[in-house]
Parts: sequence; C-alpha cells; structure tokens
Amino acid sequence: MNEMAAPTSEASEPGAETFLELSRRAAMLGAVGYAATLLIGGTDWRAGVEELLRRMGLATGASRASLFEVHRVADGRMVQSCRFDWAEPPLRPISDDPRYAEMSLGDEEGEIGDWTLRRMRGEVVQALRSEVSGYTRQVYEEQGTLSFVSVPVTLSNGEWWGFIGFDDCRVERHWSALEIEVLRIAAALIAGAVERERTHARLRLSEERYALAARGANDGLWDWQVDTNEAYFSPRLHEILGRRKGELEGGIGALVRALAPEDGALFRNILDRRFAKLRHRLMAESRAILPDGGVRWIIIRGQIVYRDGTPVRVVGSVRDITDRKLAEQRLMASEARLRTILDTAGDAIVSVDSGGGVVEFNRAAERIFGYAREEVIGRPMAPLLVPPHLRGAHAAGMARYLGGGPSHVIGRHVEVEALRADGSTLPIELAISEIKLPGEHLFTAFLRDITERRSFEQKLAEAERRRANLARYFSPKMVERMMQQDGRLDAVRLPRVAVLFADMIGFGAISRFAPGEETIQLLREFHALIAQAVFEHEGSLDKYMGDGLMATFGTPEPGPKDAANAVACARAMAASVVAWSNQRHARGLPAIQIGIGLHWGEVTLGDIGSERHPEFTVVGDTVNLASRIEELTRQLRIGILASAEILRAVQEEGGKAMLEGFRDFGLHPVRGRSELVRIWGRTADDLAG
Repeated sequence: MNEMAAPTSEASEPGAETFLELSRRAAMLGAVGYAATLLIGGTDWRAGVEELLRRMGLATGASRASLFEVHRVADGRMVQSCRFDWAEPPLRPISDDPRYAEMSLGDEEGEIGDWTLRRMRGEVVQALRSEVSGYTRQVYEEQGTLSFVSVPVTLSNGEWWGFIGFDDCRVERHWSALEIEVLRIAAALIAGAVERERTHARLRLSEERYALAARGANDGLWDWQVDTNEAYFSPRLHEILGRRKGELEGGIGALVRALAPEDGALFRNILDRRFAKLRHRLMAESRAILPDGGVRWIIIRGQIVYRDGTPVRVVGSVRDITDRKLAEQRLMASEARLRTILDTAGDAIVSVDSGGGVVEFNRAAERIFGYAREEVIGRPMAPLLVPPHLRGAHAAGMARYLGGGPSHVIGRHVEVEALRADGSTLPIELAISEIKLPGEHLFTAFLRDITERRSFEQKLAEAERRRANLARYFSPKMVERMMQQDGRLDAVRLPRVAVLFADMIGFGAISRFAPGEETIQLLREFHALIAQAVFEHEGSLDKYMGDGLMATFGTPEPGPKDAANAVACARAMAASVVAWSNQRHARGLPAIQIGIGLHWGEVTLGDIGSERHPEFTVVGDTVNLASRIEELTRQLRIGILASAEILRAVQEEGGKAMLEGFRDFGLHPVRGRSELVRIWGRTADDLAG
C-alpha cells in the first residue's frame, strides 16, 4: 500500500504556499484517519500510535515524530519519558535512549520550565533553533533539529498526559493553523485511546470485585412477606444504603423510599407487572439516595414465591454496582468524545465494509452530500456517492483489491467527482485508509469538497495573468493598488501627467558594426537601466520603442509629486547611463549617451487592448511635444531637456531641489508646432557619482 508523504516545494508564486499547505493538511488527515481506525478498533492503542507517528511524520515532512508521557517515579517526582517515536533514516530512535527516559520537568532548583507550563495549559509550543539557547539548544544541535512543535495530550478531566512532538532537521519552519488543527485532532485521538484503556481497566476491576463480593456473600439480603408486609433487611443491606442497623422499617416501602423517587416508582411498577404475569424472578437497576444526599447505584434481584396464583413471599438481594456504572459512564463519555471528533471534523468521513455497505457517516458528510446519517447506514455506498459513469471502475477496483490485486487509490490523494443526494456532482479530494479485521476489511474515506479551491485556483490564475500584464506598464506599488481594484482601469480619463521620452544617442552607429548578439545585449542592458529608474520613481512604462522608451508619471492614478518624480527619474536615468558608459569605455567598448525629453499637460488615458490582453496607453498633444523635446537633445547636445510647463509643475509640488543645474535655453521651433517652445535643460555628465 503506497503512502503519501507531504508535498514540498520551494515555489514562491502567490497561492503556491496556500495550495501546499492544503495538500499537506490533506495528507495529515489521511494519516490520522488510518490511525484512528487502529486506535478505535484495535485491542491495543499502542500499536495504532506507532503507526500514527510514522504516517504523520511522512505526511508532515518532519524528520522525527515522538510521543512523550508525563508520569511519576518512585520518589514522587513528575517526569517525562519518550514512549514511542518514528525517525527518518539515518536518524536514530530516541525511545530506547536512556537519556530520554524520566526527564525532569524542571531545572536543578526544581522550577518548572516555561514549555512545561505552557503544555499544562494546553498550549502548542513551537521553537526554532535560532530562537533557543542553553540546554535546549544543546539538544537541538545533538539531534540536528532546526525546528520543533509539540501539541499536548490532555484528557477530558483536564489531566495533562503528555505531548506529541515533531522535529524538522531540514529547515526552520513555523507550523500553520491548519496543520496545528490536525495535530490537535491526533492528540485528541491519543487522549481518547488512553481514556478508553483506563476505563476498560476500571471496568475489569469492577467486575472482579463483583465476583469477589458474590463469593464472599457481600450482597445485602431482603425478605418480604407480601401478605403481611413484613420485611427483613440484612445488616449488609443497611450498610449499602447508608442506614444504621434497624433503620429500615415499614415493610417493602422502606426499600422503595431509599430509592430515587422515579426509581422507586419504577421498582413498584416492576413488582406489579411481575406479579400480574406470575413471573418468578425480578431485577431492577436503581439509584439509592444516601442520607448525606449522595447517590449509589444498586441492582435489586428477587425470587417470587406464589401460592394458588397469589404472591406470598419475595426473597432477594441488593448489590452495590456504583463502580461498574461509573466505569460504563466513563466508557460512554470516551466513545462520545471520539464521536465528537468525527462529527466536528471539517472533512466528510465515510467508512464502508468490504461489501460496500456504509458503517460510518459523519456530520460533514451529511452537509456535503445532503443525506442524513440514518438514511445511509447499512446501504451500499456506490449508488449514493459515486456518479454513474464512475461506478463500473469503482466496482472493478474493489473486486481487484479484495481479490489480492493492487489498489490505485488506497494511501493516495486523488481528485474525483462525487454525487450528491440531489443528483448534482461536485469535485472532491479523496484519501482512503484501510484496517484489516479478522475476516473483514474496513475502509475509511476522507472526502473534501474542493469546489471553492478549484474556484480559487481559477481566480488566482486569472489574477496572476492580470498582474503580469500590469507589471509590463506600472511600478510594483501601482500594480498592487490596481490589483486591489481587480486589475482594471476605469473609463477613459483626461488627467494631467508628466510624459518622459528617453533614447540612446548613437545606437545606429554602434549597431551597424556590432554582431547581432552584442546589439541585443546592449539594448537589454540599456532598457533595464532606464526601466528600473521609471519604476523606482513611481512611473508607468508606456512602451519600449527600439532603443528608447516612453514613460508617464501620474498614471493610472495621480500622485502628489508626479512632475517631481518625472524629473528625479530623468536625473537618475542619466546618472545610471553615464556610469554604465564609463564602465564600457574602460573595457574598450563605445561610449553611450542618452537623450531625455520631459513635458507636463493633459493626456487621454485608457485601455486599448482586449479582456485577456489589456494595453494601457496615453495619447495627445502632451505626448507629441515630449517626444519632439527629446529630439532636440541631439541638436542642443544636452542630455536632459524639459518644457517650462513641467518645471512650473515641479515648483508647485515643492520639488525645487530637483531643478538644480537646469538653465534656460530660450525659445526653439518644434516640429509639428507653429509657435516656439521655451526649453530648459541640463547636462547629464555631472550626475554620475
């Protein structure tokens, strides 16, 4: 039977960690489900807990899984000992290592440690090697542990029995809330198994005492003359009912009055019915009310003697069965606790026998599939939950496995379709575990409705597609803001923005004589430098144009310093290119120059692409003029040129420091415009540090 280890990944794509966490939790639930059948159905829970630790270790990707019990030693001290553990090869087990037996819960002065106090309070303890020191760190280093988590095993009466622990020797990691939830379920199963064992032990002890009492004539005796209502109650019966010798007087009524009122009425009713049917024996379990208000469970037995069809005498005994009743109540409570674990599980849990009949159907299964538990218990599972087109494969697989062949689903996690009571289908994640009983197989399936997860995955893929498209145009911060708006622009708008054009001067001459690979590499390095400057200054990359680009500042949303950001971007862009050019020159490569043009004004902003391939752009006279200003950098031999409008906008934003080094180059004719344009500029060479 194949076992599913927890999936691992180094992926950092959004959503990958969520999917990994869900997958690991599913593997952990499968391990708990298999072990639950052993803990509940097995005669010795210890065999089941060993399998639980092994499967949980594999499912969680841990390096070691261990179970510690807290107990007393001869001198009365409370200590902890490792009872069971599973270790990933080549790690050695610690359960047979004497250093991990009878470990003190406190320090040398007897002070109880913080971890112990937290476990006593029912808290989960997590710690990384980098966070611990002293003796704890020594143990971490000795075992190669990088991270550790422990979940307390707490019994229903609040007693802290011990804890289960998981070591990771590969990576420091924090366990998620989903994983901790499953670890708590595992701890609850162990607690339930411990309580069941204790309860059975008490019940056996009670039965042994019962046998001893019978042999020792330890029952109280009573003898009732029906016709005269005279009764004898033995000293032992007085003792059982908490009365002084001779206190029970008044015929059979004295015994009835010693019982709880409803039990006394029931005992009277039993007597009347037995008399009416001429039955010779009677038996009733009742609660006796002691003088101090306490309650003692008793069993009343009697032998009825008749004369001519009339009861004349009843001779009987009274036995104290309080211990047995309390043991039965504890057993019922333990089983109810296990029932609660099943009913509060978020996943559907369905158990079937080898004939395919349903033997368990928890509340989550009722909710997911639309059946009440009473409707399905004992019925064949396949017509209820398996869609018609899958029933043939299901039947063939069961027959093959029960005939000694391999299983394609046991021990694995598979995604299949399931059928609801209303006839609709849904996608589920399925994990099946098996327990083999004498002459029988029991299969337990954990089924999770993954409808929401499928929808989430589709939405995540769509969101990532939108994010990738947005990242082509906008800075990371702007991408995050737009993703919060579903990755879409509003209708076409007419904002006032800063437009920047940048171009590599002399690229044609360089590329004419350089090999194709060098030309492409040159463009990549140039584009990377100038695009980085755009995004670092809250700009949006509108488009690449050969050896240049166009960028805007104030799109898709305006900011308080869009004009100043544009000028700061131009300065940073020029400084980066100058430094890069100097490095190239030192290697004997041609120098690079940049020309940058800036303008401020109204543009038309919109998405001109399709639903799946958006294309954000700005158009208008402001864009055209910024492009023409960039063309003047070659004529004026100045690295950065800007219009008077953008300089005025920078000053209004309080960014006067950005204009250091700019000087007025006067009015210049610009292609495509009838009026002259005032141009300001500054050189780029002095910007490199």
